[in-house]
Amino acid sequence: MYKLEDLEKDIQNYQSNENNLPRGKHALVKLHESVKFLDICVLSNINIGLTGASSKTSKIDKPFRIKKFKAHIAELVKDPNARIMLGGDLLYYPNGGKKFREIYSPNYDEQIEMLAEILEPVKDKIIGAYDGTDEIKIFEKDGVNATLALLERLGLKDRYFGQMAEIDFEFKNDYTNGCPKVVHMLFDHGFLVANVMNTVAKKTEGLQSKISGKDFYFTSHYNKLFIEKIATLTQENGTQVVKTPCYFVSVGGYRDFPNRLTSNRNVSPSSTNNGVIRVFVAPNPDRNNIRGNNYLGEPQYKICQEFINFGTLMSNHIDYDLCEEIMRLNEQNTLNKDLLVALLEQKIDQISKQNVEQVLDKFYGEQEAKTLKESKKQRLKQVVEKVIIDESRDGGRE
Repeated sequence: MYKLEDLEKDIQNYQSNENNLPRGKHALVKLHESVKFLDICVLSNINIGLTGASSKTSKIDKPFRIKKFKAHIAELVKDPNARIMLGGDLLYYPNGGKKFREIYSPNYDEQIEMLAEILEPVKDKIIGAYDGTDEIKIFEKDGVNATLALLERLGLKDRYFGQMAEIDFEFKNDYTNGCPKVVHMLFDHGFLVANVMNTVAKKTEGLQSKISGKDFYFTSHYNKLFIEKIATLTQENGTQVVKTPCYFVSVGGYRDFPNRLTSNRNVSPSSTNNGVIRVFVAPNPDRNNIRGNNYLGEPQYKICQEFINFGTLMSNHIDYDLCEEIMRLNEQNTLNKDLLVALLEQKIDQISKQNVEQVLDKFYGEQEAKTLKESKKQRLKQVVEKVIIDESRDGGRE
């Protein structure tokens, strides 16, 4: 019989299990000077081993959208600025005993091999991977670190981050004037389920209370696409508060529903649309806009983001050097237009003035001639009348 003394002895001799998954890892990625922007893509919620559960039970549990997934991989191959994070739930863990799991899905080695075959063309773009809910269950129940095994198969063992990834990207290019500017990102899978967008937002925003100071916070468990921008206030030089942007991002997946329960209930389906978060650092035009009695300002360089859906990634590819040249030409054209308009208006004013003067000269010239003619007539009339009067006087004297 197990007694209190046995319990106390076991507690005293207890040693924590060292065979556990690492919580997280921090890495710095220094980008080449030619890199003006990054296209960050998180691939998650694939569950590649989910192939036959719907045929074994009455509950709907559809496999992932493999054609869409492979099409997205094909686009990432063509994007030289793409960087990929593997965000968990890549493999499938069916509940139940080990024999039950073997019936419902391919074994873990087969799942890893299939996924590695799909990811092989973009393996050089993968910056890291972290565990999801299914990978944690696989490790706890069967002792297999599936995420690490996948990276080993791809030759990327050192890019395993555990259950969370902190990555700093250092930009040093023409936009930063050759100065190193770091963008801080946190990637976390998330926990439990979130069937409404408000819950997704709260859980994603909650990462900031755990680890502050990041520019981007990513969650990849909730199968819903969500991007939110807020402003954070930090003290600078002890005299001024600086307002900087902070982004919260929840990415979609490749399954119509994240689990069986939601597939049979009246909840919104998952987001199976994915894309990239284009990130770049540029000079902040509002740097000198100090508000609040010279108290609230903005940073010298601003971190910017733009979400681009797959299917439009290459067609919407932005050449920032070309954009800058076009903006410069547009500014020059605007100045030239203003100059030409000013010269044209000046010429029009001169012509108008000349025309008015000609009309006035003509009008007053005719008036002067008319006045002179009338004056001559009047003088002639006066002369004639005077002659008549004089003749009359002379006749009277005779």
